[in-house]
Amino acid sequence: MRSLLLICGPTACHKSETALRIGGRWGGEILSIDSVAVYRGMDIGSAKPDRAERKRVPHHLIDIVEPDDRSFSVAAFQKAADEVLADLVRRNVQPILVGGSGLYCDAVLEDMGYALPSDAALRKQLEAEYDADSRLFFDQMAKDDVPSGEKLHLNDKKRVVRAREVFLLSGKPFSSFNQAYSAAQRNSRYPAIRVGLTMPREKLYAAIDARVDRMMEQGLLNEVKGLRDKGYDRRLPAMQAIGYAQLLSFLEGEVTLDAAVDAIKRSTRQFAKRQLTWFRRDERIRWFDCADYGAAYEQIEEYVRETVFHDGCI
Repeated sequence: MRSLLLICGPTACHKSETALRIGGRWGGEILSIDSVAVYRGMDIGSAKPDRAERKRVPHHLIDIVEPDDRSFSVAAFQKAADEVLADLVRRNVQPILVGGSGLYCDAVLEDMGYALPSDAALRKQLEAEYDADSRLFFDQMAKDDVPSGEKLHLNDKKRVVRAREVFLLSGKPFSSFNQAYSAAQRNSRYPAIRVGLTMPREKLYAAIDARVDRMMEQGLLNEVKGLRDKGYDRRLPAMQAIGYAQLLSFLEGEVTLDAAVDAIKRSTRQFAKRQLTWFRRDERIRWFDCADYGAAYEQIEEYVRETVFHDGCI
């Protein structure tokens, strides 16, 4: 099959804009590789494309689950992506994968092995233990699974609980179920041309801060209020996403609005650092500095034309 096109990198680096321009120029449909955009009603905080953009270039894997769906997982995302890709291949349409969720990217492209043991009753018990003392819970998880302890964040309840669940069910660390990354690269699930977008840290952080300010102007606070009014509990994995968790803290009277916005910017900058760390281990990615996006896009377009659309057809 023809190679997929992956456009990846940290947040605020013009990934969506690039995908839209390429899709509009040569055709193709976009698969969103974003762990928050999958949830309905979480639009501004995940920077979903608007209706006009979706009409211009069809998008997939957006708005596929409700925020209170606790069963959604990386494996479920992989299955949904496989179904979309099978349809695009059948219709002879170029898939353009776009996003910054590294784990979801690997789920689609790499043979990482996501068939892990699970037990709904045990998970519910573990979630209660986490809620009672997240630090104690995290430390125990990290003691039994050092790699996961180094990789996961204390506040990432969903994955911290999952790591503990897998260990208790199997007796093996969660991290041991994935193949070594280099081995997985040798067993890619789909051929892909990989494009990475980035920029110098100072400019990246400035772009992130400006992006958060735009989200607030677009009504992110009202979006979070609406989700709370619908009864979505702040302990849900979806509601712990960056932007939503901090504004829920404001709505609960725990912090000021200015403090919440500052926390969103800080958490987003930290997330961008983790994104860069994740993607930079993949030597197959061709990186482009988007500090001057106009000039960078010309280079990206030429590279994509030569590597993906060189035959002039899908």
